[in-house]
Amino acid sequence: MNIIDKKPRETPANYFYGVNVNDKEAVKEEYEKLRKRHKVITIVVIIAIAVFGVILFDFCRVNFMGSKPLFAVSKKVERGTLFQGIGYKVLYCSNGERYLGSVLYKACDEIDERTFTNVVYEKFVNYSIDNKTLDKDSLKELTINNLDYDEDNEEGGSDYLLDITFTCEDDGNKCLKTEKEYYDPNNIKLIIRINRYNEIYSVVPFKTSGANYENLKKLYTDKAKEYMINNDLMDEDNTHSFSINLVENHGKYKFRGTTYADSYLAEINYNCNDHSNTCIKAIDDEDLEGDFSNLSFYMSVFIDEDDNVLLMGPKEYFEL
Repeated sequence: MNIIDKKPRETPANYFYGVNVNDKEAVKEEYEKLRKRHKVITIVVIIAIAVFGVILFDFCRVNFMGSKPLFAVSKKVERGTLFQGIGYKVLYCSNGERYLGSVLYKACDEIDERTFTNVVYEKFVNYSIDNKTLDKDSLKELTINNLDYDEDNEEGGSDYLLDITFTCEDDGNKCLKTEKEYYDPNNIKLIIRINRYNEIYSVVPFKTSGANYENLKKLYTDKAKEYMINNDLMDEDNTHSFSINLVENHGKYKFRGTTYADSYLAEINYNCNDHSNTCIKAIDDEDLEGDFSNLSFYMSVFIDEDDNVLLMGPKEYFEL
């Protein structure tokens, strides 16, 4: 018999992990299954690592950096807020205290206003000395008349409106420097900004946010509207809306021989019922350009000691 006509012998099956390695199609099919499985496992592992990383980051922020939680369930409790995250519980009290760990056994104590005021007094004096705005040796007396919560700040603490009265040894007011001039230089109001560590990090006479700002805005919107109506600058029947934003505080200001207790650069916003610009008068031509149905422009506003608006004029008044 011719050896060329002999039928070749079949290769015996060779199974490895349940797959015949001599079957190319079976091997290829199993490889695709394994490749897809590996891709899914890789994605799941990456997601798991990312989630674990976020949880670990949040845990470190709360436990070691004193920051507020990013991912936690919050619950309002008496005089505070309880946050419960993965691996921690932290209690933030409205008096600025912070309790970590055993918060289930700790409640926020009622604020002792006298104690808190004493703490603020000490910190304000030390801050002013460190920033060279207070000459302690020349200070005769300093009293905190009022301390009102304003708003939370970006440093994890709170801002407060501080109303103080002080006298210097020479009965003047030069022992305490301020950024603006006050009508009564011995009775001033300041915004103190306290961080998460209960330290004052900034003192400003004015800022454009917070409860104090909103109260001033509402007060002077009504007062400015009254002034403009009384001075024939507003057609009240044709005015749909009127409000002001206080942009800058210039403090005590002398203009054309008259000294005003306080002054502001204000942005006036108004809207007329007839969609024109006629409900408000005495506006520069450049302010009339654009959309007449929703106008805004800047004006100077001068205040007396009783918070009445005595004069409103162009913003350029502050440059004269």
